[in-house]
Amino acid sequence: MYAELIMLRTNDARHFIVVEGPADVAVFDRFTNIDSCLPVPAYGKDSAHACMYRVIEDDFGGVFAILDRDWLELIPGDLQDPRIVHTDQYDLDACIFFADKVYEGIASSYCAGSGFRVGASDCTEQDLRKVCVALAFPIGVLRYISDRDGLGLNLRNFPLGEVVKRDQLAVDLDSLIDLCLARTRNATNSKDLLKENLTREFREIVTPARYCSGHDLAKAFSILLKYRWNVRVGADVVERSARSSLSEERFRDFSIYSEAARWFEGKTEVIWRC
Repeated sequence: MYAELIMLRTNDARHFIVVEGPADVAVFDRFTNIDSCLPVPAYGKDSAHACMYRVIEDDFGGVFAILDRDWLELIPGDLQDPRIVHTDQYDLDACIFFADKVYEGIASSYCAGSGFRVGASDCTEQDLRKVCVALAFPIGVLRYISDRDGLGLNLRNFPLGEVVKRDQLAVDLDSLIDLCLARTRNATNSKDLLKENLTREFREIVTPARYCSGHDLAKAFSILLKYRWNVRVGADVVERSARSSLSEERFRDFSIYSEAARWFEGKTEVIWRC
């Protein structure tokens, strides 16, 4: 990644904005002033961190980064530097999930013929968020415990729908842990110990939304549409719809909009065209 930036610099004088992946570029391309700044995907958080370590160490000018918050401030170790800003929520897709009117609009688009009415009972934006956060929260906390304690649990692309109780629209913790352990080679924790740790963390957390990734929230939303309104929309389609639905007005509400402008003495027009 660092070598790529060096090569780019040979014929491109713009500022480079390192982001984690193509999905982030798909969002930032819509709002970036491409005459002066170029979003560059690192294809992973580790790659982005390694690249920025070199940028900082070598004082490579004109290179900045917008990265997912992940467990910043919760688990020590994430790279922090004035050249790096982080998303408000767990990741960029989670920020979009909590942006006003985005997911409400998606629900209205896909479920209008199935009984969904904006603002009606169980159809408000607050209702949608409440259910989705409740579904995404347990796996988010399990991921947090795994990363914090080095458990190495396999939670990547976790099939959330397989552990949801349809009648209650809630996650079955036993099923969640069983499936997690079944997917993890050489798991060191027993089911009972893992469940005990998980439920203890639940009691101590006061902001569940902070632990929810955008991917899990999109899966939860897809499950909600399926079970409540009998509408089948894949989580990947939900995420793409949400990214394309994010308005300039809502994007300006994100802290990354103003924080990134500080790189250029607060001149938002240098980095953003909106």
